[in-house]
Order: sequence, then C-alpha cells, then structure tokens
Amino acid sequence: MCWSATADLWAGLGIGAVGVASLASVRRPGDAPLAALPLLLGAHQVVEAAVWHAGGGAGPATLAWAVIALPLLPLWLPVGVLTAA
Repeated sequence: MCWSATADLWAGLGIGAVGVASLASVRRPGDAPLAALPLLLGAHQVVEAAVWHAGGGAGPATLAWAVIALPLLPLWLPVGVLTAA
C-alpha cells in the first residue's frame, strides 16, 4: 500500500479477516486456494508493515515480502483459478 506501517497493518488485518471468512464459506475443496487469496494478500500487507517498521533494507521482513510478491502470488492466482474452475 505504501502509505505507512499503521495503514499496512490495518489493511492487512482487514483483508486477512475477509480471507478467513472466504475460507470458512468454501463448499468444495477445489475452491480453497482461490478463497485463501485474501488471506495471502492480508499476510503480505502485514509483512509490508514490518518492512516499514524495520526501515526497509535487506532484513528478513523484506525477504518475506519479496517471496510473497514475486514467486508466490503470481503462481497462487492461476492455480487458484484453475482448481476452482
């Protein structure tokens, strides 16, 4: 989100709550990866808040942010759509 650590934290918690509700409403196991997408995005926002708090750089929070943003999300979304289809 890039506003502030507080904004990222609250956004992450809110989006994560939507993810929990989405997973709770899953009726078919194949829908779970797509329903979990808001949970993954919420976790990404919370990790971004940790990056803000650490002042950026090359710490563990930055590495976690990059792992979620670069390989995980681009792979998760198509897999989620394919399993839900």
